[in-house]
Amino acid sequence: MGVRLETPEPATLLVHGELDVASVPEALRRAEVLFRAGLPERVDLAGVTRADSAGVALLVEWLRLARQQGRSLRFVHIPAQMRALIQVSDLADLLGG
Repeated sequence: MGVRLETPEPATLLVHGELDVASVPEALRRAEVLFRAGLPERVDLAGVTRADSAGVALLVEWLRLARQQGRSLRFVHIPAQMRALIQVSDLADLLGG
């Protein structure tokens, strides 16, 4: 199925679909353009249907890109499956899972 990224408003990136080892490289490439433009401030993950550890690694990378630019980034509506991976990976303080 893959992943789809949308920016319905300038400060929000909506993520739809699967964040897995197959889709993460393309999601990273597409999102890097947004990060270079100073977007987003918030990533809404409500549309994520499935995720694996590569999806969690993508969130960490997005956070790194934002911080490189001196900005904060907030993840909202993190699906239960991702929250569980975030907890197991001891990344809850970093990602808000």
